[in-house]
Amino acid sequence: MQGRSAATVFVRDIPVLTFLGAPPAEIAAADPETKVATPNDSAGVVPTAAPATAAPASAVPASAAQNNDPTWRATTIAARLNQLYRDRVDAAAITVNWDDEGDRYVIRLNEEELVELNADTILPDTTRDPANDALQAANRLRRLLGNAPPLTEIIGRPQPQPQPAPESSNIVQRTIRGIASWYGPGFNGRRSASGEIFNQNALTAAHRTLPFGTQVRVTNLRTGQSVIVRINDRGPFSGRRIIDLSAGAARAVGMMNSGVAPVSVDVLSTPSRRR
Repeated sequence: MQGRSAATVFVRDIPVLTFLGAPPAEIAAADPETKVATPNDSAGVVPTAAPATAAPASAVPASAAQNNDPTWRATTIAARLNQLYRDRVDAAAITVNWDDEGDRYVIRLNEEELVELNADTILPDTTRDPANDALQAANRLRRLLGNAPPLTEIIGRPQPQPQPAPESSNIVQRTIRGIASWYGPGFNGRRSASGEIFNQNALTAAHRTLPFGTQVRVTNLRTGQSVIVRINDRGPFSGRRIIDLSAGAARAVGMMNSGVAPVSVDVLSTPSRRR
């Protein structure tokens, strides 16, 4: 997948999780002599391209190289799911949680962590929204391991914090129309062009020229939903796109699944000091 090795775990012929290997630039640093042992997957949970052996996952200690190998990771979770199936696990006990300390989404069985959803462990048909991917993966496991009803909420999920607008925010200085996109995964926690640390759940956006701190109201012309965001980054640099919303802002206007949408952008305020 995009130059990275990948292994997908299927449960009853349904793809549930895809594990990705290191990017091509990192592969050269791996030990070419490392061999991957694979656990027994005979109960119906099958990782693709992963031959089964008689050794259970716990019998073979995992090296650092094995922990980074997608086949090893896929067969390890497959063995765990097989054991849960044999033990007739209560699938309703499978939940998806937001871990504040680790800044991550985790699928758990009661208090036990089963798998973390991140840049290297994704939903096979990813929606590009980590929260939605984690919820869908958990619901597939709940249904396939025990016909438990689907979850609708993520335990402890962070909610975007609305940011106060200046008094002049209700005055529209000018309006721009075009295509909006959104970004978040892969950039969360990194420094933006303004120098701020990017928070994908905050109501912010990237624009090519508007001064940092500018308040704009973005309206999705398909859904009619609006959100006020603050410009704190530069972009987008693709085609006709005029603004790049944070994941939190994109969620507020209903464009997470579509990825892009036609929008109206009302410029509400411009800081007196331009940067």
